[in-house]
Amino acid sequence: MNDTAARHPNRFMADLTQAMRSTAETARQATIDQCQADAKEYTEKLHARTDDEAASLRKAAEADVSAIRDWSKAEVERIRVETEQRISRRRELLEQELQEYNSAIEFEIERVQKRVTTFEEEVANFFEQLLQEADPTVFAGMAAQMPDPPSFDESERGSIAADLQARRDQIMRADAETGAATVAETGAVASAETDATTDGPAAEPAAAPAEESAPASQMAPVKPAPIESTRVVVVGLVSVASIATFKRQVGRLPGVKNVGVSSGPDGEFIFTVGHDSETSLSTLIPTLPAFQARVVTERDGVLNVSAHDPEAEG
Repeated sequence: MNDTAARHPNRFMADLTQAMRSTAETARQATIDQCQADAKEYTEKLHARTDDEAASLRKAAEADVSAIRDWSKAEVERIRVETEQRISRRRELLEQELQEYNSAIEFEIERVQKRVTTFEEEVANFFEQLLQEADPTVFAGMAAQMPDPPSFDESERGSIAADLQARRDQIMRADAETGAATVAETGAVASAETDATTDGPAAEPAAAPAEESAPASQMAPVKPAPIESTRVVVVGLVSVASIATFKRQVGRLPGVKNVGVSSGPDGEFIFTVGHDSETSLSTLIPTLPAFQARVVTERDGVLNVSAHDPEAEG
């Protein structure tokens, strides 16, 4: 009897198994339906959040575009102002170069005239002695010793032009490097401002100080530093090249704005120097290389200076 029960399960067990299978199928379907419902709900939330995020990204992009346009306008204005300043500087440099070159030419002309006058006097003395000689042999010997006229060339004038060009190139190169540094600094500031705008719409710009937010028309004008004039009377300079070099070196001293030069009645040269009020020419001039300049006296805006002419050594 036990073997028959084992081979043929009773009706109860069969029904129980069928019920369990049905319940399992129902649970599976319910699980799948719940998963699909959860996925649909999550997808809808993603779509809703994507719209919000897209709006935020568009707003941040528009803020960046606005900042870039503002930077571009400011950069164009800065370049325009810098261009005008550099053009003005170049024209001022041209006027200074022309003054120095014309002064050098005037000195050269004076030197030539003095050499011509000296030669004329030398020839007059020579012929005065020559015409007093009656012996033909001695006369011919003396005539063979007639002084030769001085030679003139433009080597010194060419050297002055080369010096002016070298200084001009140095000044223009320094102006260009200053402009490049300003561009780099402006770009770094603009980059920092752009980074600040991309932090999101919730970021608030920092409040600008009151003095920075004031209109340019209400800002106090910058007063130029006062310029004083000192006459530097120099003795000891002979050659036109040394005179021009001395003038250029004085023009490069800290605080010096302009230099003019004229010849004095006793062979001295008067350099009229415009400079800042705090500039001490009596301290700076002795530092000029090669001239061994020494301040002899100083009174009421006049410096008397003794200098050595390096060209006179040749």
